[in-house]
Amino acid sequence: MSNQGPYGPPPGQYPPPPQQYPYPGPPPQQQYPGPPPQYGPQYGPQYGPPPGPPNWGPPPGPGFGFPPQPPKKKRSKAPFIVVPLVLLFGAVGLFVVSSILKHNGDDTYTQPEPTSSTHPTEPATTSAPATTRPTQPARTTATTTTTTTQPSATRTTAAPPSDNVMVTKNRVYKSGVMKSVNCREPGYRPTSLTNARKYYAAVLTCLNRAWPRQVQYAGGRFRPPSLMIFSGSATSPCGGSSGAGISFYCPTNQTIYMEAGTDVTFWRKNGNISYQSDWVRMKMADTVAHEFGHHVQNMVGILTASWNLRYASSNTKALEISRRTELQASCFGNVFLGSNRSTFGITGDKKYQLQWLHSHQGDEYGVQPDHGSRAVYPLWTNAGWTSRSPASCNTFTAPASYVR
Repeated sequence: MSNQGPYGPPPGQYPPPPQQYPYPGPPPQQQYPGPPPQYGPQYGPQYGPPPGPPNWGPPPGPGFGFPPQPPKKKRSKAPFIVVPLVLLFGAVGLFVVSSILKHNGDDTYTQPEPTSSTHPTEPATTSAPATTRPTQPARTTATTTTTTTQPSATRTTAAPPSDNVMVTKNRVYKSGVMKSVNCREPGYRPTSLTNARKYYAAVLTCLNRAWPRQVQYAGGRFRPPSLMIFSGSATSPCGGSSGAGISFYCPTNQTIYMEAGTDVTFWRKNGNISYQSDWVRMKMADTVAHEFGHHVQNMVGILTASWNLRYASSNTKALEISRRTELQASCFGNVFLGSNRSTFGITGDKKYQLQWLHSHQGDEYGVQPDHGSRAVYPLWTNAGWTSRSPASCNTFTAPASYVR
């Protein structure tokens, strides 16, 4: 691929879907040598924000969501109005009587008129504001505090994580050990495309039961993927696939595309041989789990972020990011298989065949170094199998030598 210009499509679009390279076939029949040393890369502390949403909302106290309080009951001012009026009219009466007695019937009386027309109206004028003034601050306080203390400022300060943070410090790494869903190996055998699909669909049902807790803890919304079976080649909104044994996942329509023709052909030739029957069934389960690993990456934001990082990188760096993405999907797949190893029956020869698969797949069987080599694939599959936790699958913080 040319190293001129950015690698891959612009952000927001997906390149041709990641595809699993075909496997070289089962090993010769031999005695199961026992479990290998349990190991897997662990790289420093796992990161991520603390669990639980931030505490939104205004602080407690009046004015922050509380209804306006009624004004305090005012004392009546009637006594203060009546008493002065009584005294006033009493004084006026004495003054009039005195004037009459003094002037002997003089009828030029004008002084009491202002007294009787102005004094009774002054208390009414001052009492009206007294009854309305307490209600205005209550309305003003409730209105201004409600509109100015909404958590809008908090929302604007929360910036989305960068692509690098999304892949290196995703909360899925902190989601803990996956619990077994007691998944059992399907009883269907790939004697036909229909029966192969039934096998894939049964494993997919188990995956849909196993992953919701991890995805939701990471802040993603769990959605079961669709399943499409094909033989030879297929097309999807993400692009096409051609070549026997190449399965892939398309994030655009959230569909797993399983190439079943190779499995059916192999079974019809070798299905009567016990260890080869174990091999093809482990291959089918492992491939579905790997492609579901890409679906998990899509739901928690890792897949989109990794494509953005690839687009912004040189060809060499972009291929490294692709390898980190693929190795993580295989690790996620084996978190599921390891969690259900007992009920699925992955022991003895089945476990040996699964290990053979992991050590005989990768870039040696492909056309470019975009999936990871045979040397590092077992490191990540064993890490997921042993820990049963996505914490062991943080390929994006691993040294380059572990994703070569």
